[in-house]
Amino acid sequence: MYNKILYALDLDSKAHLQKALAIAAQLNAQLYVGYATHMGEDYTDDEIYFGKADGDMLVDGKRKELEAKLDVLLQGTELSKEHVYVVDGPVGKAIDHLAQTLNTDLVLIAKSHRHFSLLIKPDTLIRYMSHYDLLSFN
Repeated sequence: MYNKILYALDLDSKAHLQKALAIAAQLNAQLYVGYATHMGEDYTDDEIYFGKADGDMLVDGKRKELEAKLDVLLQGTELSKEHVYVVDGPVGKAIDHLAQTLNTDLVLIAKSHRHFSLLIKPDTLIRYMSHYDLLSFN
């Protein structure tokens, strides 16, 4: 029924990652993990200009911080980095685009996700539901 599942990663919850892994195992499906950074908005705002070198340093620092968090989160799981996608853009659109690109059947979202309210806005839900099923969990 479900062959590919995308979990919209909550960086602060290994327990939710474990739950997503368990759901994928129960459904005998391949699990992908997606994380939307939305970094581009932080560093391309017209009101703030860091200069190219400073801006690149800030983005690189954020990237390294994210990679370190991902490494810790993935420790002790059977997930490899090939199944983890870090995408930039507005969270709802980025996860939707990734789900469509991966041709997933199901998207999992933890209610603890800091952007949960953005991910379940009515217009976003309608867009999601036209391509795949959606499951939110505690």
